[in-house]
Amino acid sequence: MIISHKYKFIFVKTRKTAGTSMEISLSRFCGKNDIITPVIYQDELIRAEMGLYPQNYGDPVKWREYSIRDWKNLIRRGKRPAPKKATYYHHITAEKIRSLIGGDVWNSYFKFCFVRDPWDRAISRYYWNMEKTKQAMTLDESLQSSDPNANFPIYTIDGKIAVDFVGRFENLLGDFSSICDRLNIPFDGWLPRTKTKSRKDKRHYSEILTPEQADYIRQQCATEIELFGYQYKQVSRP
Repeated sequence: MIISHKYKFIFVKTRKTAGTSMEISLSRFCGKNDIITPVIYQDELIRAEMGLYPQNYGDPVKWREYSIRDWKNLIRRGKRPAPKKATYYHHITAEKIRSLIGGDVWNSYFKFCFVRDPWDRAISRYYWNMEKTKQAMTLDESLQSSDPNANFPIYTIDGKIAVDFVGRFENLLGDFSSICDRLNIPFDGWLPRTKTKSRKDKRHYSEILTPEQADYIRQQCATEIELFGYQYKQVSRP
């Protein structure tokens, strides 16, 4: 998640929609007072290579509490120690952001998020779950442990879309570029590849999901499917 006071936008980060890639790319343009939440360690290394780090997402550690290592990181890399407690965090909801940042900022800043075909997202989440846990699991187990509709509560408040623009994963670069143009962010087309090694099976979701699993996702994500006109697509291979 990013709140940029410099460009007056709020990026509400949903799951499995290339949010980390956009977050790392946007970090390059953020000011020192902007809020940037951490990503997983492997992806944080991409940001660190550019001398960029999460910032302002919790109460800062007091100077007198700095360790020798903290001072070295600050002097050599410009990296401050992580807050002891995060105020803003990964996949924080729009409702929570509004309560923290206040109505004036929330209402005046441009807010955006991204959505993804629920069936495709469920498969992406399945392989990510296995990569994260380092354990084999069935697709049914993944569907039960990870709510297929988990993104809807992130970008809505009281069941209504709370952001100004909803981009689509299926048109990621085009929609993201349009957002940057609107905000006068000098985006150069660079989006790092993150978490892409999790999914080794590149088959279309219709070749992986059973009819029962597809129906389960359809029921769980009915509102999102209707809002964005997603349709289950059957792919036939020769």
